[in-house]
Amino acid sequence: MSLTRRAAIGGALTAAATAWSAPVYAQTDPMKSLIAAAKAEGTVTVDGPPVDAARELLTLGFQNAYGISVFYIGTTNSASGARVRAERAAGKYLLDVLVAGGDTPTMTYLPSGWLDKVEPVLIASDVVDKRNWRDGHLWFEDDGHMILRTLSYVTPQLVVNTKLVRPGEVNQWRALLDPKWQGKIVAKDPGVSGAGTSLIAMLYMTFGDDFVKKLYVDQKPMLSRDGRQAALFVAQGTDAILLGPEPTAVDQLRAQGYPLSYVFPTDAPTIVSGGYGLLSLVNKAPHPNAAKLYINWLAGPGPQLAFCEALRSVSLRSDLNYKTIPDYAFPRKGVKYLDSYDMKFVSEQRNPAMAKARDLLGE
Repeated sequence: MSLTRRAAIGGALTAAATAWSAPVYAQTDPMKSLIAAAKAEGTVTVDGPPVDAARELLTLGFQNAYGISVFYIGTTNSASGARVRAERAAGKYLLDVLVAGGDTPTMTYLPSGWLDKVEPVLIASDVVDKRNWRDGHLWFEDDGHMILRTLSYVTPQLVVNTKLVRPGEVNQWRALLDPKWQGKIVAKDPGVSGAGTSLIAMLYMTFGDDFVKKLYVDQKPMLSRDGRQAALFVAQGTDAILLGPEPTAVDQLRAQGYPLSYVFPTDAPTIVSGGYGLLSLVNKAPHPNAAKLYINWLAGPGPQLAFCEALRSVSLRSDLNYKTIPDYAFPRKGVKYLDSYDMKFVSEQRNPAMAKARDLLGE
């Protein structure tokens, strides 16, 4: 097991200690009533991240706090939407809570009418207290407040081999167009979801079609769908620059001593992501009270800290003390960001920009 992986698991388990007991606010009358109703239902079904450390927290954490069992479905975002669509077509309503990211809650569950409004069910005192959240307010993904957002963190988009790229040599995106880098760049395939998608959309929106064509066509980058392999190519010096990295893979290689460094170009916004931080209350749920209790629990400080440590993410809560999250993940004051989970970007800007960029690439 790598040092990075060991540290992440250790940090998650340490943080989980505060998540595996019922919090003080559970003694308030509204919470007492909700807990009693949830315990009468006895179980809750949660669709969450297919990540082992997160699975442990999201099942055992809630069970130990309230004595309510969790049936956990760890699926990818696209598989979740397809499964629920098939279930509902057959008249089956099996899911209570969705803990997801990407487009699944906003572009599948929400327009399909599968969600109840999450805002009214938030009653835990340390959740509804706006002073506990970044910028002094709860964060909702949509205007109707159907989806609660809990995570927001910086996702590096550029990595260099420090033996091949001098400090400051590519501190702007335009520097990548230098002929010296032709054939020495590996890029996340923009045809698949994730870092490559948000990155190429941002570059198109910021610099236009000519820049995207020069970078992704004329510079002859190698396109990769394997994040670890792409990082390894740069770590070993086969390539000098990586676009759209998977930070977990990069951090593991850095911990092993490879000469990799993140670069945050100054001539375009830095991208922030929401990861698996979207919490949704599924309607027609078989265990509605347990579902409401679960969302209040997961949005609380102890579970949020453990969740972040497990996923190497940063919460929108402002009252957490992290142990293992890397410094680059925290947004900084004075830096311009593009929020890849902003509803306008997701629903109006990203896909048109991405489609135009892909046309340039002949995809």
